[in-house]
Parts: sequence; structure tokens; C-alpha cells
Amino acid sequence: MVMSEKKSYTIQVLRGFAIIAVVFIHNTPTGLPQVFCRPFLNFAVGLFLFLSGMLSNAEKWKPWKRIKKVIVPYFIWTLIYAVLYNLKTPAKIPIEFVKCAITGTAAATMYYIFVYCQFTLLIPLIDKLARSKYKLFGFLIAPAEIIAMRLIPLVLGIEMNKYLTMIIKVSCVGWFAYFYLGYLMGNGLLTVRFSDRKLKIMLAASVLLQIAEGYYYYQLGEPNCGTQLKLTSVLTGLLFAILAFRLIESEKCREIKLLYLLGEYSFGIYFSHLAVMAVLNQIPHYKSIAVYPLNALIALVLTTLCVIAGRRVLGKNSKYLAL
Repeated sequence: MVMSEKKSYTIQVLRGFAIIAVVFIHNTPTGLPQVFCRPFLNFAVGLFLFLSGMLSNAEKWKPWKRIKKVIVPYFIWTLIYAVLYNLKTPAKIPIEFVKCAITGTAAATMYYIFVYCQFTLLIPLIDKLARSKYKLFGFLIAPAEIIAMRLIPLVLGIEMNKYLTMIIKVSCVGWFAYFYLGYLMGNGLLTVRFSDRKLKIMLAASVLLQIAEGYYYYQLGEPNCGTQLKLTSVLTGLLFAILAFRLIESEKCREIKLLYLLGEYSFGIYFSHLAVMAVLNQIPHYKSIAVYPLNALIALVLTTLCVIAGRRVLGKNSKYLAL
């Protein structure tokens, strides 16, 4: 993709929109509220991955350049969360840090770094698939994983091996369709011929399907019935990504300074918002006063202010915290 200043601006606006959704996702109450709220938010991580794929090219593949940008912040934030979540038992902090660093479980967002690094390393193979006559089969990878490793065990009540579960949580396979679609479209290897009107109708229909599937999950006792890795969630996310790509290509995005600002700070917000939320939840009566979606808005505003302050205080060193 030839990148103009306008396209770069639109990408940052989309990142800003996505980080808002991420923060709202992590503040949505469990149970039925997820069934009805999450279908409007589940494009978030998929959009980040789509944009990463869109901006990738095997001919310019420099994996270490990308990975080193995230690996140091990953370990620092893993330590921060290990300390934050074990303040009452400080003796556990070292072992918790090591365990969480290996498994990506320091906070609910850390799996993304594993997924991002896997896709970065897989770019040459993804390119080969994308340029082959079998390229459309690439879109079967994510649904196959979701059905085999998530849906069937849930429906049949199968308890997965804990080590397999650990691997699945940080695996890129369930997210493959997003990065792959971005790579195809960003490198001019796939053209979607549906009109914008048809895509928007399909997007609305997919949201309704998400609600239905989420309610089915809820009936099965699934606590995270709003998960982004349902079949309908992926469908919604892909349709949203296609519309986002057309917005980028059109270069007609309006200037939305707030979303652009959030896009600029999105990586820092992604790493830190759960820490801000953990601190807020220690305030007496906060949970009963700041109900959803007010709690999400407060967390977003305070986290953004913290990231801005961190950048100003740390200067060039802020990169080590992904600020």
C-alpha cells in the first residue's frame, strides 16, 4: 500500500476508535450485558491485527525491528502487573513475574504481544499462502480453530488440558483471519467487490447473529459469552475491517483530533488501562458509583492522561513503556 499523509492519519483515527472499544470491553459487566454490548465492540483487537497485516510486506520483512518495540514493554508491564496484583504477598512477586512472562497471563491484554510476535515471524509463510492459488483457504484457519478448540469443547462440556488451554490463549491461529485479510488487501492481493451498502447490511446482520450466538454461550454457562473469538465475532470484525480499509483508501476521513490523539497513544493505553482500573477499584464505593459505561469512560480518560504525563516525564525513555 502506498502510504499518504491522509491514509496515515486515518489509520491513527481507526486505532483510536479501536482502543476505545478495548477499554469498554474490559469494563463491560459479565453475563447478559456482554451478550448485548460486546457485539458492538468486538472489532477492536481484530482491527489492530488487520492494520498490522495491511502494513506488512514480506519483501520488507524485518521481524526484529517490530518485535524489539514490544518485547521490552512486555516485560516491564508484566513486572508492573505482577507487583500490582501481589502487593499483599510480596514474596510471590518474583515467581509470579516469571510465570506470567512465560505464559502471557500478567494481565488480560498480554496475549496480544504473543499473537503479534507470531504473526510477525510468520509473514514469509503468510506471503506464500497469500500469493498461491489456494489463498482463499487461508480464511478457513481461524474458524477451524474456533470450532475445534473453543466451540465443540464448550458444547460437549469437555474440559481442556490446562497446558493446551495455556497455548490456545496466546496462539495466533484463532486471530489469523484478521491479519491475513489485512495482508491480502494491503498488498493488493484481494479485492472485495461488495458495495459499501451491502457490507453495512451484512455488518448489521452479523451483529444480530453475534447477539444470538452470545446468548447461546450464556445459556451454556460460558462466563465470557461476549468473547471476540466466536464465529460471528470474527465475521463482524472482518466486515468492519473491510469498511475500514475502504475508508483508508478513499482518503476522505474527517479530521477527528480526539480519535487521532487516542490512536497515537493507543499502545500505551492498551498496556496500562488495566493497571489504572485496578487502582480505581481500590477506591471505596467506586465500583457501586461508577457503573458501566461510566467506569469505562473514567478509565479511558485517566489512562490517556497517564500516558501523556508519562511521555512528558520520561521523554525518549517512554518507549520502554510503549507510551
